[in-house]
Amino acid sequence: MQSEVIEISTKKSSTPRRRKNTHTDQSINASKELDRQEMIATAAYYRAEKRGFSGNAADTLQDWLEAEMEIDNELNMFDLNGKDFAFLKNKAE
Repeated sequence: MQSEVIEISTKKSSTPRRRKNTHTDQSINASKELDRQEMIATAAYYRAEKRGFSGNAADTLQDWLEAEMEIDNELNMFDLNGKDFAFLKNKAE
């Protein structure tokens, strides 16, 4: 039985690989998450204000969850480049 030898090239590619700056990416993501949390907190505050700040912990939680859903829906309306809101384009038409 004859064995076959496979040669594997270990040459480096002529095109340089770009290193991803994960620290910067993490900072941006953390900043976006803080902005999101602030928007949710503000929306939840206005929901509580609308009901006269009355209620219990369950009402507070419900305010937060509804605000979170509202803000996430609005943030998902970003277009592909992340700069324009899709609903603004619809209003302009």
